Amino acid sequence: MTEKTDQEKKAHILVVDDDEIIRIAASESLTEAGFQVTEAENGIQALQVLEDIRPDIILLDVMMPEMDGFATARAVRQRAGFEMIPILIMTALDDLESINRAYEAGATDFITKPINWVILVQRVRYMTRSVQIMNAQKRLQAELQQAQKLEAVATLVGGLAHDFNNLLHVILSSAELIQLNHPNLDRPSGGLGDITEAVDRGSKLVRQLLTYSRKIKSEKRPIHLNDRVQQVTQLLQRTIPKMIEIECRLNEDLNWVSADSIQMEQVLMNLAINAKDAMPNGGRLVIETANVEGSENVGLPPSTPDSLGWVRLTVSDNGHGMEKETRRQVFEPFFSTKAPGKGTGLGLSMVHGIIQNHDGKIVCRSTPGQGTAFHIYLPAVEIAQENARPAEKQNRVGGNEILLLVDDDETTLNTGKKQLEKAGYTVITATDGEKALKIYNAQKDAIDLILLDLMMPGMGGANCLQALLRLDPEVKVIITSGHYPEGQRLQIIEECARACLHKPDPSSRLLAAIRNVLDANASAAPSSATSTESPRPNRASDAA
Repeated sequence: MTEKTDQEKKAHILVVDDDEIIRIAASESLTEAGFQVTEAENGIQALQVLEDIRPDIILLDVMMPEMDGFATARAVRQRAGFEMIPILIMTALDDLESINRAYEAGATDFITKPINWVILVQRVRYMTRSVQIMNAQKRLQAELQQAQKLEAVATLVGGLAHDFNNLLHVILSSAELIQLNHPNLDRPSGGLGDITEAVDRGSKLVRQLLTYSRKIKSEKRPIHLNDRVQQVTQLLQRTIPKMIEIECRLNEDLNWVSADSIQMEQVLMNLAINAKDAMPNGGRLVIETANVEGSENVGLPPSTPDSLGWVRLTVSDNGHGMEKETRRQVFEPFFSTKAPGKGTGLGLSMVHGIIQNHDGKIVCRSTPGQGTAFHIYLPAVEIAQENARPAEKQNRVGGNEILLLVDDDETTLNTGKKQLEKAGYTVITATDGEKALKIYNAQKDAIDLILLDLMMPGMGGANCLQALLRLDPEVKVIITSGHYPEGQRLQIIEECARACLHKPDPSSRLLAAIRNVLDANASAAPSSATSTESPRPNRASDAA
């Protein structure tokens, strides 16, 4: 016998024949070949069987009492979900009219009696493989459609992120202007502190949306995972059902890790939401952190005398758990145990991708009826003591130079102009790239620096930047945008601009970046806009 694959063993065949001897012979041959078999004595019984099971293939006799094979085939084809199921007609009728009737009734193929059971098994095996290929094509088509929908959503999120960050930037700038105009105003009692905190939370929310849509790069820095756990726990306590108890077991001496804090929060949220869905009637969600030195039998690289080991983050529940096959596929893109329309199947796939991007490892352990635990391992890092302390507040710095501020949003333009003038600068404004080029071309000897938005109508910020550099290779440009593009376009922007700032940014950061660029040695600038060896700072962290 030909070696049977796991997929063939799982194939389910419905044999419909009023002749018991034929049914027994077919069942024995197919069972020996590794198929699962269900029998029915006639067409009416076969239709009743289809209420409870969905076979992969139907073997159907023609001459049967009460309902013959032709009528049965037509009835099967009219049922929702059975329009494409392969039907193999078994018949003693080999005339052309009977064969045509079989195909018209919905038969996929036919085999004549007396039946050679070896040939029947091979015919069924071939049809099973055809079904598997067809199902794989359908699955890929569905995944492609889902990916296209997600790409459309991601594009929409990118545009919304820009607009929303602009709004947050205006709110933050206005709050700072109030504080500057009323220096004796107490921040907490005046509500300015609350405004600043709300803007910060809003900015993080935008980053989370961009992380979901994969429209943002990781920004790794030393973080303490306990802080992220506590942040997410506060949100979970307000959002998940009260019948689910949340318990945190955090190691107070936990080592630091190098990670993107927003993405770590996203990982925790995804795992917590999955745990919540696994406990529809309530239960316990436990989040733990611990230092790990050994491999813990999960394939971690062994610790060395110079390494700090690993930090383990565990999210566990006492829900319904998962079977072995489900665990095997749990991190695959588009795999979901939820009903259609209830999930994208990308949550755990994204978690897996984030952890891999952080040089970590994620392990799923689950037992049906007992619950599931996801163990995340991240390399521990050593952190300088000065970096562990909160950053000191930056002093506001200003100057008397002339700046060109370019932004299509009038409100952003007005608040930005007020802020910069408050710092002593003379500010010229432009609402798009074309106007900015005209202004700079006429006054380039007077303009010391340009603050340029990216997402604007017309030529846009990126094209404006390159046009400015063609006019003057020594032009000093700082990009200020609520959202940045991806790939090569972002690389060009970073190489050509002196600094890149993300809205909403506090004015102290903006002013520090402006001062740093203005005070930089002009001879350090490249001689052409296309230079790829630019010593220019291309991040606000370099400039501030």
